[in-house]
Amino acid sequence: MGRMQDLIKANFDKDSVQLPYGELVDTLMNGISDFLFLMAVEEDLSFTYVYINRSAEKYHFLPKSKWEGKRMEDILEKEKAEHLAEEYQIVVNTGRPHTYEDQMIVNGFTFNGHTLLTPLKNEGDQVTHILAITRDITDLVEKEKQLKRINAEYHSLMKHTADAILIVDMDGKVQEINPAFQKLYGFERSDLQKTPFPFIPEELQDEALGLLSKAADGNYTSSFETVRRRKDGTRVEVEITVSPIHGEEDKVIAVSSIIRDISEQKQAARKLEGSRHRYHSLFQYNPYPVLRLSSTGDILKANPASLTMLNMSQERLWRTSILQWIPEDKLEEVRRHINGFLEEQNSFQTCFKVAGEERIVNVFLVPILDHQQKVGMYAVLEDVTEKKYALDRLKQSEEKFQLIANHSQDLITVFSPKGNIMYASPSHQQLMGIDPLSMDFDKVVKFLHPEDLPEVIGVFKQFKNSTHSFTMKVRLLNDQGQWIWHDCRGNPVLSEDGKVSHIVLVARDITRQVSYEKQLKEFAYYDYLTDLPNRRFFEDQMENLIENSKHNHTIMALLYLDGDSFKQINDQYGHDKGDKFLRAVGERLSKWIREGDLVARIGGDEFAVLLNNLSRKEQAVDIAQRLLDRLRIPYQVDNLSILSSFSIGVSSFPSDSETMEGLFRLADQALYAGKKKGKDQIYLYEDLM
Repeated sequence: MGRMQDLIKANFDKDSVQLPYGELVDTLMNGISDFLFLMAVEEDLSFTYVYINRSAEKYHFLPKSKWEGKRMEDILEKEKAEHLAEEYQIVVNTGRPHTYEDQMIVNGFTFNGHTLLTPLKNEGDQVTHILAITRDITDLVEKEKQLKRINAEYHSLMKHTADAILIVDMDGKVQEINPAFQKLYGFERSDLQKTPFPFIPEELQDEALGLLSKAADGNYTSSFETVRRRKDGTRVEVEITVSPIHGEEDKVIAVSSIIRDISEQKQAARKLEGSRHRYHSLFQYNPYPVLRLSSTGDILKANPASLTMLNMSQERLWRTSILQWIPEDKLEEVRRHINGFLEEQNSFQTCFKVAGEERIVNVFLVPILDHQQKVGMYAVLEDVTEKKYALDRLKQSEEKFQLIANHSQDLITVFSPKGNIMYASPSHQQLMGIDPLSMDFDKVVKFLHPEDLPEVIGVFKQFKNSTHSFTMKVRLLNDQGQWIWHDCRGNPVLSEDGKVSHIVLVARDITRQVSYEKQLKEFAYYDYLTDLPNRRFFEDQMENLIENSKHNHTIMALLYLDGDSFKQINDQYGHDKGDKFLRAVGERLSKWIREGDLVARIGGDEFAVLLNNLSRKEQAVDIAQRLLDRLRIPYQVDNLSILSSFSIGVSSFPSDSETMEGLFRLADQALYAGKKKGKDQIYLYEDLM
């Protein structure tokens, strides 16, 4: 550049400026890819274009006719011209070279330039010209932006991801861990400088080194399940994904491990497996035929009793429709029953075609629900063909009826249209301890459950002039003082003139069936360990209470409880003691909540309490504090005295949220945000705002 300045100066007169436009300048200035601008400094300190090389002309679309002898402001926008003039003025004032970087839009594209301004002086040491050399650094700027963005994303991922991350170099030294790693294992970066892998149990060192070696060879390991050790010595089940990190020329320069805590997932899987075993036992060994159906009636599973009844193997029965067993004249009725019910059980009587004959079957449908959607159903079957035939023969022969009735375990009673007892089977003596010959309606009423009596009276009143059969379920008191569920089926017997001459009522003991149906419902709505309502039941009730609160403009609060030391209890005393501890917690919560409030076990050591009809929001804190005080009292588990505590997150209706999902989410946020500050405390969502 000094040589160029000498060449130009050699053509300057001291008092006048004459620029060389010869071949030498063209060769020097047009032979480079950078943009060159030679600017004359005018007396009014404006700047005139004297020379622009071909690179600049081509990029900026500036032919010589457009720039020659023009001032900056003649070519550039006013704001841009003023900015450049300020940079050039610095060179005029200081007489020294000056650099700057700027950005501008050229032909619709963003251009980033790095410019060096060099002063050219006359013999009087005055700056008469300025040579500007501009280098295109657009690609460099974009790469720097990309690098900053990648670094920001990387650090954000390391900081905020819920999974633990460990990066190890090829020498086996720990290069980086994220906060989730510290939270999972309890080890800080400084701990890993002394011993690289203190979180790997001694017996699993070879396994871990094998994973690292595999990654060092460029191979990837996904979702590897193993066990690791926390700083406090406890074990944690984890899932690890190990990946090589490649550098230049695709060379492996480090190994990354992404670690996920799957302890709760594994524990839930074990509990689920236990629940499946219980369900399998209840299903497999039930004396009643039970079919599991899809929502459209396809048979998905059948217990042994149903295979015996239908005289069919499991393989041949699978994926056939229950409708295939129904006679054509009954198809539409059965299809309506299957498609028509949603949540409540449904029962009806129909016929099944079995081994070439029609069997009369009572069908009890119990829905299988998933998020309030019917995804299938259980069909509990009862073959009543023999009973039905017995009733039919009763109409034809009183003598045959007497013979059958006297030996039936069912309660068979014949009433007149006015309700007088005409006949009672001997089984009444066995169940109720009363002589059938001395029975009358008033005596029977004494054995009916008070809650069932209005229905019985109502049915008999309607039945006097009806020729249709009826069914109902009632509870009868046996001779041991127990209420026994019976399925009562009434059939009218018509005289020759078509009028009801008498009514035959057959009551069958269905205690086992009711118990089984109750068990099925409890599996769906109650927690097997604590006997508390489960989350599904809690959410169903919560939706109803929210609607009531909206209508009545009342206040509610959701308390979300999480144990502070349940894992330590399990680790120290074993899962059996841990289960007994959870049952004790459930008993305390049930005992100390107010009447009208709702408590449920959500899962693990998490419980929820819904406080209904609060007079003010602050009342929720008072109740929560009383619960905390009760939960701190030592638990007597077998011969152990166990100390524990809980933390509670609180969200309020309607001030925090007016939806069930919102209340759960906000209470959960309050709980875990608060637990970071300390345990055994109450945290309000509104305090996070």
